[in-house]
Amino acid sequence: MGAYILSIAGVILISAVISIIAPSGKMGKFVKGMTRLFIFVVLIAPFVKLIKSPETVLSDAEIGLDEGYLSAYSSMLSRSEAETVAASLKEEYGVTAEVELLRSPENLSYEKITVCVTDFGINGEETHIDILSSIAESLYARYGCMTEVR
Repeated sequence: MGAYILSIAGVILISAVISIIAPSGKMGKFVKGMTRLFIFVVLIAPFVKLIKSPETVLSDAEIGLDEGYLSAYSSMLSRSEAETVAASLKEEYGVTAEVELLRSPENLSYEKITVCVTDFGINGEETHIDILSSIAESLYARYGCMTEVR
């Protein structure tokens, strides 16, 4: 790219010198026309090369997955989804819980959901076990991954 810019600058400098030195009249017009044509050829040369061999443009580039980005996006999505799950548990079962949701960075599928109930709300002693099993079944049915409820 640097060589291309230098060649353009060189051709423009040479054409400026030629236009100053060129005689006035028919010969001067011919010389100036030839220098403009030469500038045009230099400007178009990279595009002609691109049209002749387009595969060389991408052959140097390495295309691959950005593992760091996928991992960061997966964890961000997991945190957001965990907050949603905690809110739905609060609304549906009346419990306050800390939710940890793990996603696979490769395909963003759910791997594991861990729910730690911190407050059961106004439920009797015996209903705690039923609520935990109901939460586990509900989350497994919704997300289809391993679910741990404590």
